[in-house]
Amino acid sequence: MKKQEQAHEEKVLSQERLDGLMEVYLNQLENSPTAFLFHENRKWTYINPSAMKLLEFTCKEELIGKSIWNSIDPQYREMIEQRITVTNNGFTPTSMEQIWYTNRGLPIIVEVTTLPNVWGDRQSTQVIIRDVTNKKKLEKEHEETIKKFRLITENMRDIVGLLDENGLFTYVSPSYKDVLGYDMSEAVGYSPFQFVHPEDRELIAGQFYKMLKENRLMTVEYRYLCKDHTYIWLESHGIPVTENESLKHAIVVSRNITKRKQTEEKLRNSESKYRIILEHSNDLICVVDLKGNYKYASPSYKKVLGYDPERMIGQNVFKYILVDDHAKAEEIIHTLFTTKGPVTIPYHKISHTGQAVLFEGKGMAVLNQHGDPESIVFISRDITEKRKVEEYIRNYEKLTVLGELAAGVAHEIRNPLTSIKGFFKLLTEKDRDQNEIKYQNVIMDELSRIEQIVNEFMALARPQAIHLKECTNIVELLKDTMILLNPEASLRNVAIDLKFDLDAAKIECEKNQMKQVFINVMKNAIEAMPDGGSLKIKGENKDDLFYQLTFEDNGTGIDEKRLEKLGTPFFTTKEKGIGLGLTISNKIITEHNGEFKMESELGKGTKVIIRLKKQGA
Repeated sequence: MKKQEQAHEEKVLSQERLDGLMEVYLNQLENSPTAFLFHENRKWTYINPSAMKLLEFTCKEELIGKSIWNSIDPQYREMIEQRITVTNNGFTPTSMEQIWYTNRGLPIIVEVTTLPNVWGDRQSTQVIIRDVTNKKKLEKEHEETIKKFRLITENMRDIVGLLDENGLFTYVSPSYKDVLGYDMSEAVGYSPFQFVHPEDRELIAGQFYKMLKENRLMTVEYRYLCKDHTYIWLESHGIPVTENESLKHAIVVSRNITKRKQTEEKLRNSESKYRIILEHSNDLICVVDLKGNYKYASPSYKKVLGYDPERMIGQNVFKYILVDDHAKAEEIIHTLFTTKGPVTIPYHKISHTGQAVLFEGKGMAVLNQHGDPESIVFISRDITEKRKVEEYIRNYEKLTVLGELAAGVAHEIRNPLTSIKGFFKLLTEKDRDQNEIKYQNVIMDELSRIEQIVNEFMALARPQAIHLKECTNIVELLKDTMILLNPEASLRNVAIDLKFDLDAAKIECEKNQMKQVFINVMKNAIEAMPDGGSLKIKGENKDDLFYQLTFEDNGTGIDEKRLEKLGTPFFTTKEKGIGLGLTISNKIITEHNGEFKMESELGKGTKVIIRLKKQGA
């Protein structure tokens, strides 16, 4: 009896110990990151939190008591039944992959391991599941990549080769034969460096082993010998491949770039020629974007305008154009974008010294592949001297025609005028009363005036060919001429101020004609100051080529409209003038290859600028 009681007590203690161990085990499962489930008679009896998360259940009651076939794809039913039988017999089958469904009905791939339940009934089974969906996806993608890689390498024109750490081919794609002419048997097991051009071999081999040693990418260009004994250019990209921190091989992809190299060589030669042209051209060549910002400026900008071309990049083109020409330039740019044809425009650029320089610019739109403008090319040429020459020619032609006209008119007037003066002089020798004398004096004065006009016509009509061989000190000539006009200046209370940067400036000229110009200019200035004033005369060197004389008064001045007509024959601002003085002066200076220019502002005075070429210039 005591033995039975003792056996019963031991049995109770064993069960309690077993229940305690079971409780500890379940507690471990509750905190395990591994997904655990129990099922008995094909119904779920337990699920831990990790499994709930994996299968997207929010509470255990959603699964407990439900058939296991609600969660497992039916295609595995027969195999799973066999695995359950094996497990119930105390064996553990190998893990297998199955498709399960989450609480939301989404399929996932899981690796399933089944274990017999050692804690209770043999009909109860433990199930461990691990999500391998991403792993299977990656494996599938890897397989697809391998297939695509094989398909690409077998059909691409680029050469794909695998080289071991000794630099020997272990694989080459079929394109190796297509491009270089060698069979695969002539490549695999051999080093490609034997076919590299001798001048490139050391460098390429060094780059290859450096790639392996430093485990980095490699890109090289070199010449490679083909089977027909010709060399072609290859561009190779090397990629080292390591597994378990051990180098396995290198993938090298090579492309035939012979045509590109030939094109680059042609471009270099062409670029060199155009660079020489650009660097030695005085024309300004620039490229501007659609916003008007410089993308390129030729070296001539430094020589012509004084700007550093590199510093102009990114700056707006209107910064360097005279403000008065902005509207014109904007209109031209709009026209270029609209018509897409070349347009020519005269405009002024501002030099680094602030001087406005006249240019003639030709703009052309650069079109993209769709035919839309993407930038503008401008080629501009300094036409300041060209305009001066054109103005000189126009002035010369005008004076020539005027001279011919004046010669004809003077000839027709001088003959009868001589007769009239002769006969009138005979009449005045007779006795006459005071009234007759008075009338005769008036007539003689008017005849003298007519004669003066005729003489001015003759001066205008003087032949163009003049002798410029007489070397004259223009400073002394001007001072001598001023002595003649000092009395008239004093009479009108006009102070004359002389200022010369040189005591002597040698000019080849006809002295009497040049003196006539100075008299005309200074006389006009004195007469423009009836209430007195000052006449400033300044002489200065200009670029070692010209000597410039400036006559500036503070007289009544001339308005803009009348200034435009000044110098036109027979237009004058004087009451008794005939308007030939400035015309004759302009003609004389022009014949001396000089420049004659007038500036004036009403109420402030007039400035006359005369430029004459220095001797030997």
